[in-house]
Amino acid sequence: MRGKELLTTDQRLEWMTPSNSEWELATYYTFSQHDLEIINLHRRDYNRLGFAVQLALLRYPGWSLTDIKKIPDFLLNYLAKQLDIDPEVFSLYARRENTLWDHLKEIREEYGFTTFTTNDYRRLLKYLFNLALENGNAVHLIRAALDELRRSKIILPAITTIERVVWEARHRAEERIYRQIHAALTSYQKQKLDKLIEPVIGTGKNNTWLAKRTDRTILS
Repeated sequence: MRGKELLTTDQRLEWMTPSNSEWELATYYTFSQHDLEIINLHRRDYNRLGFAVQLALLRYPGWSLTDIKKIPDFLLNYLAKQLDIDPEVFSLYARRENTLWDHLKEIREEYGFTTFTTNDYRRLLKYLFNLALENGNAVHLIRAALDELRRSKIILPAITTIERVVWEARHRAEERIYRQIHAALTSYQKQKLDKLIEPVIGTGKNNTWLAKRTDRTILS
């Protein structure tokens, strides 16, 4: 894994795949009367279903339809049933690219979703930095980042952007923790620590006193 990438391709796909748990179906994918009124303003079944899919995806997992390459059948069926529409008509949606973008703009205006900006990146970095001081686990921080953006109704950016801000938050937190620990050590303690990471003469540069003591502990 290179640079600021924290996830594998399969892990990214898992994060971006809609869930079919009963709780999430009820919470994110069940339309209110208001939702149905907005959806039914659109002509043709495939436009109504396409609009509904876009709204559902923005609620959870939080990415736009252009980022979700494969819409699961369970989701299409669940949404289409609420609208009394054949789910197969979804294949006709957004053949005109402008339709997809017009609907996304309408959803943003009607429901208050916003796009991810540089200022959002900075705010998210500060939020994650404080969390990383207590728990630097990458999965924990990615989940926290996604939850925070969803709460703020911010349309999620590319998953690699989420990875990058998490990586940066962890890096800054680790530097802060190191500086705090280093400042608390006495000169004598620093000398003893330096001694532990010095190579043992005649045993190769990677064989340190710390490694030798660790080996003895494991073997004992």
